[in-house]
Amino acid sequence: MINPIKLVFWLALFAAVCALEVFLSKRRAWWPGLVLPLCLLPPVLFVLPNVVLNALGVAENSLQKVLSLLMGLLFFAPALVLLAIYWHCRRSGKHREQVEKIKIQDL
Repeated sequence: MINPIKLVFWLALFAAVCALEVFLSKRRAWWPGLVLPLCLLPPVLFVLPNVVLNALGVAENSLQKVLSLLMGLLFFAPALVLLAIYWHCRRSGKHREQVEKIKIQDL
């Protein structure tokens, strides 16, 4: 059973990381927003092969193998969420800059 206090703590921590990602992604330079997703990828890349190979070795049927592969992909979820936040913030920032340029040209 999952402890509700720990769950709230981890969700709050992830929300804080997401807020930091939004702040870093809206900066003028492009690279600060990529720091957090890139920090999450190396541990996943080192742990993921071991987890998947152990799960596949222990799996008794094909459903367990599929579930173990899906669990392996779940390790990438935080990095993918942060990359999606980065992409969205950078895209909306470029759109805003284009609107500003058009306004200036219209004047």
